[in-house]
Amino acid sequence: MLVLAGDVGGTNARLALIDVDGDRATLRARAQVAVAEQAGLEGPVASFLAVHLGGAPAPRACIGVAGTIIGRAASVAGVNMPWTVDAEALERACGLPRVGLINDFYAAARGVELLGPEDVQPVGPSEGRHAEPGHPVAILGAGTGLGQAFSLALPDDRRLIVPTEGGHRDFAPCDPLQDRLLVWLRQRHGRVSTERVLSGPGLVATYRFLVDAEGRPACPEVEGAAPAEQGPRITARALGGAGAGHPTCVAALETFVDVYGAEAGNVALTVLATGGVYLAGGIAPSILTRPDLAERFRRAFDAKGRLRDLLDRIPVWVITNPDLGLLGAAREAMV
Repeated sequence: MLVLAGDVGGTNARLALIDVDGDRATLRARAQVAVAEQAGLEGPVASFLAVHLGGAPAPRACIGVAGTIIGRAASVAGVNMPWTVDAEALERACGLPRVGLINDFYAAARGVELLGPEDVQPVGPSEGRHAEPGHPVAILGAGTGLGQAFSLALPDDRRLIVPTEGGHRDFAPCDPLQDRLLVWLRQRHGRVSTERVLSGPGLVATYRFLVDAEGRPACPEVEGAAPAEQGPRITARALGGAGAGHPTCVAALETFVDVYGAEAGNVALTVLATGGVYLAGGIAPSILTRPDLAERFRRAFDAKGRLRDLLDRIPVWVITNPDLGLLGAAREAMV
């Protein structure tokens, strides 16, 4: 069945027409618009359907939104121009029979159901690590924030998606450097959530801590960058190759990977995710496909004391398919 899928964030809104046939999905058309350039989602959806449907009946639709959903509306925390996604307004304006709204990590968790082997890459060696069919699955991803969700098996072979705000749990340091980072962040923010460290802004904050509190050398390319570019600059200078990376950027990224691995392990323990752990978002594919950082992540993931052997058996995958949110929205439209 052809469905309209949407993936709406604070900066961009992506739309696609997707054919869903069981566990297979084929994208037929797609578009992307800047949130700041629109008064709402109704105009872009109407234009997209007019171009790509050719007068055919409007399909069922589902929109994943990086915001809080209340009733049938969701507020988008846009950087430039916040606006609301309203399901009933979309139905009226675009002639859609039914619009579903879901949280973006609900969509990510649902999208995992449509992934194939070509859409993921294991973190660390696969030997001895096997997903248990029908067991809980965990999905998390660091980006602008830290999203988390769980996928639990139901008796009829369907899966129940449980979105969470687990990224806002208290940050738990795992070594003396992270202890000092927590104190430094607490002085600035009061309570410190994991998202304060494990996110794009968190990477920048860790770099800033290393320079301002630890006396590490500043990186000129980072210092001269606009705030929105500092995170990518830190990552780029950290990944400069053997001996070529800026030492403070390397230290910031290594701390980020340590926290990422530890938090992924915490999430796996929360629901005994022996069905596997999936890492979504744009940061993981850019860093954890490198063998040394993947190994570092796995060390932190497995380091759970008496439960180390359990964690060591759980596979972790980086999702490399950039259309995860669209796939999840399309899948949810069929549920």
